[in-house]
Amino acid sequence: MDICLAAALSLPQKQARRPAKGNEIAPSKFRPHVPADRRILLWTTPHSLISQIQRDSEISRRLQTLMYEGLLSSTVDDTRQAYGAGLLRFNQFCDAEMIPESSRMPASPTLLGAFVANYIGSGTGKMIWNWLSGLRLWHIYNEAHWHGKEGWLPALTKAADKKGTVFMRPPRGPITNDHLQALRNSLDLSLPRDAAIWAAAVTAFWGCRRLGELLICSLTKFTIEHDVTRSTRISRSSVNNHRVISIHIPWTKTTGTLGAECLLTETFDNFCHVWAFQNHLRINHSPTELTPLFSYHLDNNTWSPLLKSNFLSFTTFIFKNSGLENVFGHSYRIGGSLKLLLDGVAPEIIMKLGGWTSLCFLIYWRRLEQVLPAAITRAWAARIKEFTLRNGLNSDVVELDFE
Repeated sequence: MDICLAAALSLPQKQARRPAKGNEIAPSKFRPHVPADRRILLWTTPHSLISQIQRDSEISRRLQTLMYEGLLSSTVDDTRQAYGAGLLRFNQFCDAEMIPESSRMPASPTLLGAFVANYIGSGTGKMIWNWLSGLRLWHIYNEAHWHGKEGWLPALTKAADKKGTVFMRPPRGPITNDHLQALRNSLDLSLPRDAAIWAAAVTAFWGCRRLGELLICSLTKFTIEHDVTRSTRISRSSVNNHRVISIHIPWTKTTGTLGAECLLTETFDNFCHVWAFQNHLRINHSPTELTPLFSYHLDNNTWSPLLKSNFLSFTTFIFKNSGLENVFGHSYRIGGSLKLLLDGVAPEIIMKLGGWTSLCFLIYWRRLEQVLPAAITRAWAARIKEFTLRNGLNSDVVELDFE
């Protein structure tokens, strides 16, 4: 435990909160009251003690601490917190069923299957999958064999997916031109805060990026390894008389610390993200290098980061008052990809722009009644143009035989 506590010091300081109703757990020396994101490290079992004795016989405690710190750095805070929920539910289940501490790790295929079966129909299949992922990583931390793909468990997790569909949230709607226009009409782009909000909105939209890649969740969770700051690499160029800005993002959900490039290509309209980003940098100038990228200047000569939650609260209020569809953080990414699809940009280009690793991003398509006919009619128009040029005809009177 001393080694794990030492490794936990590498995480940002955080106090354990009083458990909410339903999150209580029976007191145990194996499960101290710690923040959810530390349970995977600080909750143990009798097996953990056996593994610890084995490690002590092989390597020093200093090296063990470094190993745990490395394991912690392989996952982000939000992931560890979600996994902590899985550990809580599993141990609550074991307490209720009077499962001995010694049987909880390594968890047998039968025990894991019973755990999944107990929660089938109580939430989404993804929720249960996340719980199992947390349990698997907990086993890895404690060098315990994982039986998560044995016995009845694969079939039971499929059942959890099927039964959990009723809990799935409806598809997120996209940000549209109407949303952007309503937002711009509500802002004074000469003011520091409004300039930052507008720049963040159109950067997420046209760059097809997640808001969490551009904005910070809170000051307590801010890290230079995860969040984009004013010291990030920003390059400028020109392509076909359009200004292009490339912003390096230090971390993404799919690439981790390899990061990605957020590309902004100039548009000549009121929603130009290149102009908006440059306007933000001009008005909110001269911050320290470690200032979050979309921070804005306050009257008392200090800086305020634009938090993701504050951004969403502000914009949601505007959209609601404008009678527009309710949208969420992911709606900017969806809306940007939809706009580019309607403009005729190839899906493969949008995939690279938004950092998708495959064409799986097509599941985010919305407004298929617009996207598909637009693509089909563009193909027909191109064929008509080719036919008329080849035969020297007037395209206005050409009718093609598609048989």
